Amino acid sequence: MKTLLTDIGRPRRDSGLRSHQEVARVMRRAGYSGEVISDVLSQLPDPTDLERDQQILARYGLSSERLMDRLGGSP
Repeated sequence: MKTLLTDIGRPRRDSGLRSHQEVARVMRRAGYSGEVISDVLSQLPDPTDLERDQQILARYGLSSERLMDRLGGSP
């Protein structure tokens, strides 16, 4: 599991689970169209496990690295 920082700076464990709402929010911020977001979400269970569902995400060219790039982040 990855360790992330919470809003107040304390580390927490990231389970890799994301709701459809969270996935859609990140995809919108990364510039994906509503149509693509709907297509992706129709294929993913809710909640989405980023590790378990990586093959589905990859079909749409989605990975954490690609999303970071689209969001303007650095590794």
